[in-house]
Amino acid sequence: MKPDATTIDIYNSKANDYTNLSKDADQDIRLENFAKALPAKARVLDYGCGPGTSAAYFADQGMVTHAFDASKEMVKLTSRHPLVKVWQAGFHEFNEVDTYDGVWASFSLLHAPRSDIEGLLVAIHKSLKVGGKFCLSVKLGKGEARDTLGRLYTYYEHKELERLLRATKFTWENHFNGSGKGLDGTISKWISVFAHA
Repeated sequence: MKPDATTIDIYNSKANDYTNLSKDADQDIRLENFAKALPAKARVLDYGCGPGTSAAYFADQGMVTHAFDASKEMVKLTSRHPLVKVWQAGFHEFNEVDTYDGVWASFSLLHAPRSDIEGLLVAIHKSLKVGGKFCLSVKLGKGEARDTLGRLYTYYEHKELERLLRATKFTWENHFNGSGKGLDGTISKWISVFAHA
């Protein structure tokens, strides 16, 4: 399925606001832990990169960094880093095979409909080298809904994520829980899962 047009329009119109969200210390911890788990000069993908903050971090660590996002304005922001190769695409267009040492999907896949998630996870698994690392961050909860800005969200419970990752051949390593304020100003609980192919 193609990206939700309303969600992408909102990100295009609020790209700078999203970039200016206050710095999240937990995000830094997750980035550091993920980067430490990758080999030197790893090839890494920021999957649904937003303004490219994480991609820039990976590039600054000396990694070969790729990134994509469905929002043209987010791609423009990410392209400011000279060492990040970035392109505009939806999740459904991603079809790399045995390419990456790590895939970082931080609060991106939660915008995909639940009916699509298993197929998208299969594609990510195929894109990873044997033993490649995967970080998936989503908001905790049930069902699908639009937030106050109109963005489409799919919420997940811990057990559902375990089942999905197991079904798509990932091995769950550990996870990190937290909460934070989003672009719409609301506080949400989230989970970051670290797994490998």
